[in-house]
Amino acid sequence: MYVMADRDEDVVEGKLRISLRRASSAVLPVERWVPRAVTTMSWRADVEEWLREFSPDIVHLHNAHPVGALRNAARTCDRLRIPYVISTHGFVEFNDFALGYGAARWQRPLLKWLIRDPLIKVASGAARVMMLSSFEESIITGMGVAKDRLRIVTNGVDPYFLETVPRVELERLTVRFALPADRPLLLFVGNHTSNKGLDVLLRALTLMQEKALAIIAGAIRSKTDNERLIESCGLDLADPRFKFTDFLTKEELRALYRSVDVFVFPSRADTLPLVILEAMASSRPVVASNVGGIPFEVTNQTGILVPPGDPGQLAAALDRMCASLQTRQIMGEAGRRRVLDHFSWDAAADAAIAVYEEICSGGARPGAAV
Repeated sequence: MYVMADRDEDVVEGKLRISLRRASSAVLPVERWVPRAVTTMSWRADVEEWLREFSPDIVHLHNAHPVGALRNAARTCDRLRIPYVISTHGFVEFNDFALGYGAARWQRPLLKWLIRDPLIKVASGAARVMMLSSFEESIITGMGVAKDRLRIVTNGVDPYFLETVPRVELERLTVRFALPADRPLLLFVGNHTSNKGLDVLLRALTLMQEKALAIIAGAIRSKTDNERLIESCGLDLADPRFKFTDFLTKEELRALYRSVDVFVFPSRADTLPLVILEAMASSRPVVASNVGGIPFEVTNQTGILVPPGDPGQLAAALDRMCASLQTRQIMGEAGRRRVLDHFSWDAAADAAIAVYEEICSGGARPGAAV
């Protein structure tokens, strides 16, 4: 496994060798004056030397970010005549910048040129494109990839979140964050970026009838930006309707899932968020946006889906969920069963291996397009 990192190091975990290789960007000295997309495109690592050393039969490109490094890897594979496959992590987000990131109209042509167009070229040159759900088919075929090269290899959930949580961990978490027992607890987990829709949740809190507390997990990268976001949503910094946790350990996150009543994820664009599967594995009902692959995860039996970017409808759905303990229990139990039945990493590995075998046994590979 090749991973871009801040150092050069080889790590062995079981039978897996992980090669950490230092990445660099030519525009770092001027990054504060250029669009972030330019910085993203400029990241590189020397994957050619690594590929020549290991001479693999097939390469699996796992993530679309950073797109510059992705395209560099695809070009190298093509030059060395090594077939590659690509998973669609990030495809939904990168397909529509206005939807996912709220990009201004003048920025969209630049983002299309720097991110979406290179992504399309990489996908076009792939032997197979591994979709995370069937909901991506129209997006990928819209990029010009033939339908017969699409396969579904979905995400699995970390078994850690299926385990019983020791009572002491739950008690420790309740004390640390002073979680109240007299009102419903909502949980959001994710980056505090525009595409995740945190602003939609904060605005929804001002519209809810139920007196709920929203626990907002995730690292706070800028205290100033965080305060500006809260105030822009019509809330005071000391408002009792929300609480930010900042960074959480994996142990704390697992306990937090089990300590709340509802998981909420108002994303504007997402391919197949793992945090939703973790919440469902923890027997929690979900209120989320009806975007990307989220409807593949959340059904009518496991939660409520609402249009993205609509605080009013999000507030109404949260009120409905908070008002009925029975509904929350039924949906939470159904969500856990769905995860157990459909989102296993063992099943995902088997599906990926089947794709590798298909290619290595002589499956047609398209011509170079990168």
